[in-house]
Parts: sequence; C-alpha cells; structure tokens
Amino acid sequence: MEHQINSGTRVKNCPELMAASAESRDMPTRESDNAAMKAISQQVEMHKKLQWPHHPVITKHTYLIWAHMQRLHHLMTPELRKDCEQLLKHSLRISQAMVELACYRDWFFTAQAMIEFRRALVQGLDLRTPPLMQIPHFDEEVLKHCTRGKNSASTINDFLNKSPEQRKGLAKMEPQQLLDIDAFAAHLSDIELQATVEVEDETNIVVGDIVTVTVSMRRKNLKENEAVGPVHAPLFPDMKFEEWWLFLTEGTPMSKIITFERIRDTDQLIENKMRFQVTRPGKRKMEIHAMCDSYAGIDKKIEILFTALEESESNRQIFIHKEDEDLDLIPTLFQQMMGDLNGQDEESEDEADAAASKEKEKVKAKTNGKSSGKAETNGRKTAANGAGKKPSSEAGSSAKEETEPQEEDDDDDNSSDMSSDSD
Repeated sequence: MEHQINSGTRVKNCPELMAASAESRDMPTRESDNAAMKAISQQVEMHKKLQWPHHPVITKHTYLIWAHMQRLHHLMTPELRKDCEQLLKHSLRISQAMVELACYRDWFFTAQAMIEFRRALVQGLDLRTPPLMQIPHFDEEVLKHCTRGKNSASTINDFLNKSPEQRKGLAKMEPQQLLDIDAFAAHLSDIELQATVEVEDETNIVVGDIVTVTVSMRRKNLKENEAVGPVHAPLFPDMKFEEWWLFLTEGTPMSKIITFERIRDTDQLIENKMRFQVTRPGKRKMEIHAMCDSYAGIDKKIEILFTALEESESNRQIFIHKEDEDLDLIPTLFQQMMGDLNGQDEESEDEADAAASKEKEKVKAKTNGKSSGKAETNGRKTAANGAGKKPSSEAGSSAKEETEPQEEDDDDDNSSDMSSDSD
C-alpha cells in the first residue's frame, strides 16, 4: 500500500487500496460469492476503473466497500454482510495508516482525502452524498424538502442551528424520530477554533525562531467538565469515539503540511501547541485545518498572520536569569567524573610522596645510626691505643708478672711427676 499512495491519491482510489491490504486478502472466500455479488455489481456506482480487475478477492471487497458507502446493504446476503462488517472492523487500522503515511510525507490534500474516506466508512457516505444524510431518519425524500425553499439548509450546521420549528422536511416524522434528531443535534460537536502565534519569552518573531501556535478547540454544545460520547454511526459495526486532526499549512494552492497533530481528547476544551521553525522573513499567512474523522461537514479552518523579521532588524537584548548563571557554575557530569579521577590521582600521588618521605627518613636514620656507631668504635679504638702506649719498665714488669704463674704451674707438674716415679 505504501507504494500505491502518492500526492495525487484521492477518495476514489481508497476503496480498492483498502481491498488490496493484507487484512482484506487474508479473508476467506466462498464458492457462492460470485452469484451473490451479481446484484451488488449491477447496482454499485464505481467512481474509478479497477486497478486489479483480475484479482477476485480485491474485486469482491472493492465492490463491498462501495456498496457500504452507497448504503446498499439490502442487496447483501448474510454472508456478504458479515464480510463487509469484517472489512469495516479492519478499516480503522488501515485508514489510520493511510492518513499517517500522507502526513509524514507532507501531502496535505492526500491526508485530507484519507480522512474523508475514513469518515465515509464510519457514516456510510458516498463521494457525492450530502452530509445531511448523517442525521437520523434522513433519506432522499427528506433531503429534497430540506434543501429547497425558504429556511432551506445546505449544510449540516445550517440545519442543526435552526430551531426545531424552522427545520424543514420533518412534517411526516413521528415524535420519537423528532426526538432522535434533537438528540443528534445536541450530541454532534460544534467546534469553535482559535489560535495564537508567538515565540515564547519574546515580543517579536525573527528568522530562525521556533514559533509556537497554541490552538484552542472548544465544543460549544458541551458544558464545562462534560465530555462527548461515542459517535452516532448506525451503519458501523464497532463503537467509535471521534478524533480530530490539526494541520498547519501554507496558504497556497500547493499546500504542504508544516506540522500536524492527532487529537483524541473528548473534553469540552482542548488546547494543543504546534511548533515550527521560521525559515524566511516577511509577512506570512498560514492556515490551520481541524478535520473530524467521524462526521462530515463539521470541519473548521482559520488563518493566522504574522511578520518575521531579519535578525539585523530586531533589537533583542539577551537577558540571563540569575538561576541560569548559577547553573553555569555547576560542573557537568563529565567534569564531575574527571574531578573525581583527578582527586584520586592526587590522593595516590600524596600517598606515594608520604611513603617516599618516610622511606627517606628511615634511610637517613639508618645512616645516622651507622655514623654514630662508627664514631663510638673509633673512640674505643683511640682509647685502647692510648692505654697501650705505656713506659717500657711497666711493660716489662707486667710481662714478668704474666709469666710467673706459668712457671709455678710448670714446677707443680714436675713435682707430681717425680712423686709418681718414687712410688
């Protein structure tokens, strides 16, 4: 599907594109489908020649989708009706992907066509079906009376904004049918769209600025703290809540999407901020489109005007808050990490210096100890040498005294030897 959607894709292309999706092609077929499809193929108005006419499943489901949009359900057999409902259940995801694909490629008219196709499936509307057909109990006969003569209404808002007495075409309706129409009128979203353009904290807009467009959507039919309920869609098999798409575009024939938002909020008041960058100076005119994916005829559009200045034309004074200045003093995470590493290195260096100084002190202490030991040894040697230098007479007498005990010992030994001999 991605390769089949381009900037020229419109609503008439969408039924066959959805029929060619994987979800559609995976649905089972029956032998009786060919006979059952004859009545539908004869009554359905095809707005475009088939692109894949020789693919049975795609052809069958394309006819079923067109038949649903043209409200030809009475021509469907029970089996075909189940197939149609199964296709419609898949359609929400498929059409959502189609819208997003166009948005991401900035194709505004393609995105607009995808949303129109999505709500045509929800309400059962053909390409030329008036939005008034969404009102309960409306048919071709009622539509003729409603759109002709005095107090006629050509749009759904024109009809619902009139008082019940002024609404045309309701003369033959029963009281319960009139109550259903009144309930629908109170339930349908009546949107008031407003927008402001600014650059936050600035008084003018300069090229390069990020502009903020604050879009306000208020449902005038709701009171404060109220929320809108499910969509009135009797021909759709599942319950659904309305969604809105906001598009900011240039006001030119070849409009491209500048930015977009998908709104799923059901509250009475919705505010959304859309941002974009100004790329060129001068007067600018842009458009904001609010498109509903569930009802036709209630879309809104407003214009926004602003002037973008050159940077040289603006006299902006740069004001720095005190808090921002204080933030500059706070170290970044990288600086904090580097500071911790430097602190660890400094601590390790201090520890190494302390260990080295202690080692030096030990070496110095050992050196001093050895020096003092040598001094004491030298002192003792000097004292010993001084004592050894005596007069010669004293030395001789001391030597004589030392030899005398030895002589006495020798005499004792001799005397013992002699006594033993006499024995």
